Amino acid sequence: MGSKRKRGANSSQPAQKRAKPNHSTSKDVEAVNLDLDKSPFAELLTSEARKREAKVYELLGSADSDERIAAAGALITGLLVSPEAAVQRHLDNRLFRGLASSRNASRLGFSLVITEILNQLFGSKNLSKSKYPGLTFDKVLNILVEKTTPSGNIPGQEERDCYFGRLFGLQCFVGSKILFDEELRWPQVLDLLLMMAERKVWMRSHCGWVIVESLPQMGQDRAEETLQKLSDTGLGKTAESIGVWMKARSCYPKLRTPAKPWHDPMNPSVLPEVARVLKDNVAQDHGGDATNAKAKQGGWNAQLHFVWDLILATFVGQEGGGKQSKDQLKLFWTTVIDDGLFSKNASDAQKFRGFSIFQKFLETFATGNEKLVKELYTRNLMKCLMNQAAKEDRYLHRAALKSLQSTEKAVQASPELLLPILKELLGKRGTYDFDQRTNTKTIESLLQWATPTNVTSVLKFLRDPVVIGNDIGETEKIRQIYAGYVSKLAIQAKPAPEAPSDSSEPTNVAELSVRELAACAYSIQPQFKPELSEKSREVFRRLLAFTIGKVMRRRDDAEYLCNAVISVEPTALNMSEEIKVEQETALKAMRKLLKASKKSDSKNAGASVGLALLYAITILQLYDGAPDAISILKDLERCSEKMKSKEGGSSELLVEILMALVSRQSPMMRQISEQVFEAFTSQISAQALELLTEPLFAEENQKGYQALFENLDDDDVEMSDAENPGSGEEAEDIDEDEFSEIGSDVEFVTLNGAADSQDEDENDEQDEDASGSEDEGEKEPETQELANLDNVLAKVLKSHRLDKDKDAESSDNDSDMTDSEMMALDEKLVEVFRQRAKNTGNKKKDKKDAKESVIMFKHRVIDIIALYVKHEAANPFAFDLLLPLLEVVRTTTAKPLANKAVVTIENFSKSFKKARSASTPVVPTLEANEQFDLLEKIHKQAAKDMTHAFSRAASAASLLVASSLFVDKDNIDRINEIYAKTFADCQKGMIKMQGYFFTDWINWGMGHANTQQTAATEAIS
Repeated sequence: MGSKRKRGANSSQPAQKRAKPNHSTSKDVEAVNLDLDKSPFAELLTSEARKREAKVYELLGSADSDERIAAAGALITGLLVSPEAAVQRHLDNRLFRGLASSRNASRLGFSLVITEILNQLFGSKNLSKSKYPGLTFDKVLNILVEKTTPSGNIPGQEERDCYFGRLFGLQCFVGSKILFDEELRWPQVLDLLLMMAERKVWMRSHCGWVIVESLPQMGQDRAEETLQKLSDTGLGKTAESIGVWMKARSCYPKLRTPAKPWHDPMNPSVLPEVARVLKDNVAQDHGGDATNAKAKQGGWNAQLHFVWDLILATFVGQEGGGKQSKDQLKLFWTTVIDDGLFSKNASDAQKFRGFSIFQKFLETFATGNEKLVKELYTRNLMKCLMNQAAKEDRYLHRAALKSLQSTEKAVQASPELLLPILKELLGKRGTYDFDQRTNTKTIESLLQWATPTNVTSVLKFLRDPVVIGNDIGETEKIRQIYAGYVSKLAIQAKPAPEAPSDSSEPTNVAELSVRELAACAYSIQPQFKPELSEKSREVFRRLLAFTIGKVMRRRDDAEYLCNAVISVEPTALNMSEEIKVEQETALKAMRKLLKASKKSDSKNAGASVGLALLYAITILQLYDGAPDAISILKDLERCSEKMKSKEGGSSELLVEILMALVSRQSPMMRQISEQVFEAFTSQISAQALELLTEPLFAEENQKGYQALFENLDDDDVEMSDAENPGSGEEAEDIDEDEFSEIGSDVEFVTLNGAADSQDEDENDEQDEDASGSEDEGEKEPETQELANLDNVLAKVLKSHRLDKDKDAESSDNDSDMTDSEMMALDEKLVEVFRQRAKNTGNKKKDKKDAKESVIMFKHRVIDIIALYVKHEAANPFAFDLLLPLLEVVRTTTAKPLANKAVVTIENFSKSFKKARSASTPVVPTLEANEQFDLLEKIHKQAAKDMTHAFSRAASAASLLVASSLFVDKDNIDRINEIYAKTFADCQKGMIKMQGYFFTDWINWGMGHANTQQTAATEAIS
């Protein structure tokens, strides 16, 4: 038998390889393959019959389900019209033997045929009596046993195949629903299942599952007999028997279960024993010791046992998740899971199984049984979860992270679970700093699912633990964590539905969160014991600014941010009468602007909201003690009056205000300044644009820094581009490009490769000239410093320089100094040179900081310019921005800044094409002479630098101006004349230009020529 199995297994391998091409052949060939012969099978095999059967059985074991079903249909139809000898031959030599084959999907296909054949033989049609009297139930069952009994010295894998073949065969008997038509059929099958479960422990769960599948068919009496048989054979205290007990009780509520091992596995009195069984620490019923029992257990498997599905179904099936079901789940979970699988002496494998069970139960309860979810977060589980998630080198780290991800998915599926789960994670079983303890962003991810209906409750829960504290240090810590939670609530809030017009209360998550941050930052909170410290308030203020910078997306966001500022009562601040007057005036103006925005059209409404937003952030700056906040408020008042009276100069004043705010370089200031400017782009005048571009011409050194910020204090112009949000996590959220722009003092030569050596020499000469002029400007201060050093040394040494002998007093004291006097002199000299070194280092740092500040300010200016050219590309004023942008590309030493200017020019060109090709273009008339003058200036600029990036930017700017002139064909000749003159000057050696400056022009011209030819052809046709 063993040798035949070997030959059979070996002979099947080539067939498997030959079957593969069937999947990759054409559809026609597949159609032919599935059009199988359904005629009766012959008793004696001929060559043709062998080929037919080989083809059918090959397809029956195919991994393709369509092929398996087609082969099964042909085989069943042919066998049921075949003589008894043919049917027996197939059962004996093919079907039951095929169950022991592990080739592809053989067991699935063969099981399909056997199940249907058994149903036809012993089911309602009962063909075994009417047509095939020789094929009795006992005979067919004996064939299965004979063909799946391992014999001889066969490999372990073939032995496993035999046992699995028998298991599939017995499952076919159960699936055919024929076992309970006669009294003696089920006991035979049950004995075979129990024998396999006893002999091979790794088969026990599979055998148990077959018994579970048969329970709904057998009726209550046979179910009672089955349970008794399990108890008598010593398999009662196994996970499989618990599953059988659970299924039997669910199928037959009035079932009389055996006294041993238990009537109901969910009964509180037997739960400790059930926990011991499910933990795989079991002694057999017949009195075997624990050591022997442990040896009888199957190997560890990551896949959960089917008993957990049945236990879960018990809790899910209980109505409504009422108090009785919650109490039952709580007792079961605590006893079996928390005190069992997560106990101190539980192994890693058992804890892993506990995490898997937790994930399964949580996923199921999240949709339909939300009230039961909170019972899953028990003490030992939470402790293990936090410990394992904290570090990557822990064995169950990935399992713990997967459990946390399951928690996030559960809240995503049912947002009403947010508050109950937060109470478990941040409550007494968890910790308020859960994310810090676990090194995850679980709480942060959960907070994004806050809704207008539960956000008030969520905020109250987050706030309660920080209101009263005994330990000052710990209280400070959790209050700062609370600030971070509130900030995340606002930043991650989903867009809220439109609020009713008559609603005065906040209706969305972000507004409530911003109000809470503002209240804690500037108002006295009487509930807090001890009172909020200045350190905590500073954290709330930083996070408020950070949050506002992140949530600014739409006009509606601006409105609720203004409302949040209005709602603040700055009782925690000591303000002078002057400041109070300015605050009240600003708040009154802001209310008027918000009211006016609701009565205006969309364009004017955006401008009103923009001004109100400027008032709001300036008021916050006033609360923070910014020295120029009052002057900005007065400027805003004048700007509002000018806009109301439609007096000129309002846009210039607005630009000045925005520039003052941008200089602070916080994300909030940057975001709001850009949004306000965007609302006013159509109202910006040429003079305002000139004010906007002036900083682009500033030198990137201390001189340029003083020119830009001479009226501002050092604190107002810190170029860190990000206010510290209070924690590392918030800092990570700040845009990466903002950080990349800081400290970029790398000398910029080219963007896309080095220029030729001659160009490099010219650039070096330019750099030397620039550095020389800078040195000359700094020569006089350095000379003065050296003179001061000489004076200090003269006083210490009581001497003078050689060139001052005439002016020095004569000294008759030629005596030598004592040792103590020498030591004292040495100390004085050390101190003098230490101060000298310190001052020198500070000056270098000041130079570097000044350069970075100028560069960062230029970044912000270009960001605003980019907004203008995006919305006003067809505006004649926009073309005045080209020369300043080119100047930045040519003169800056910061590569990122040059890149940004180049991209802005390119985007300008794209926006202009889009505006001109719109279906209803509104393109203002451009003055041709002014555009030609601009084109000539761009060509002169292009000749000043041959670097790749500058040449590309100059070419793009030149073609943009040329395109604006191309609307009138009379301008074509003059455009070409300007390019031709530049090209001629280049040929003569008068100027130097990159070759692609002219090839871009030729390609541009040919593109327009092709367009004109195509239009002419279409017009003719």
